[in-house]
Amino acid sequence: MGNVRHRFAWMTRPQLFVGFLVICLCVGALGSVFRAVYASPITTGLSPQVRGAQVELELNCHRLPCLALTFDDGPESGVTPRILDILANEHVTATFFVVGKRVPGNEGILRRMHAEGHEIGNHSWSHPNLTKMLPAEVDAELAATQRAVIAAGVPAPRILRPPYGAVNDIVKSHAKMSIVRWDIDPEDWKVRDPALINAGIMAQAKPGGIILLHDIYSETADALTPAIEQLKSRYQFVTVSQLMNLSAGDQGQYFGYK
Repeated sequence: MGNVRHRFAWMTRPQLFVGFLVICLCVGALGSVFRAVYASPITTGLSPQVRGAQVELELNCHRLPCLALTFDDGPESGVTPRILDILANEHVTATFFVVGKRVPGNEGILRRMHAEGHEIGNHSWSHPNLTKMLPAEVDAELAATQRAVIAAGVPAPRILRPPYGAVNDIVKSHAKMSIVRWDIDPEDWKVRDPALINAGIMAQAKPGGIILLHDIYSETADALTPAIEQLKSRYQFVTVSQLMNLSAGDQGQYFGYK
């Protein structure tokens, strides 16, 4: 009995007892942190392919800065599948702003985007400058793309990227979606050179950035793997809605996470 009393005598000393409690609480908290980190699909490198189910990603952009890869103007049957292959191989998700008139005949590509955890946005039906159109014409452009995406068997887009990034009060009031712009532009449509596209991404990459690319150019696909592999150690790639924490119906324009 005396030995037992001796072993637990420290518990009668307030300073030692409080210190013991603090240590226990800290160990418990650290355990929770490590469990959360290592359970995250991003930190484990788990593929975002989620056939038949949605994966809820635990994002902590303060732990490792986030970047959003975005692709405009597709789907394009010769390039978009290549880009999807690269994203799957690199375990990266992205956002695709589709042109509605390109969807018919390419519905399978959209279903693959959705199945593999990518986000699909509206990029108008025929890629006009919406600021030069009448309100009814703007409505028609956006509504036609919504219908085409739904007809492909995937959810209606909740985000819009107006062609050319052109926005005015009519576009803002008629969009009924979050308007997504960008703050990293390697001008792949202009330079059409994989090395220059990669250099442009590297020069402009920053935490919370939205990268503008196009999934209709083979040169963009050629530049993608080197760019991702150079950035993966410093950033986690997420969709635009994940980056900006967007919900359905959120209004406003988003250029990146500042």
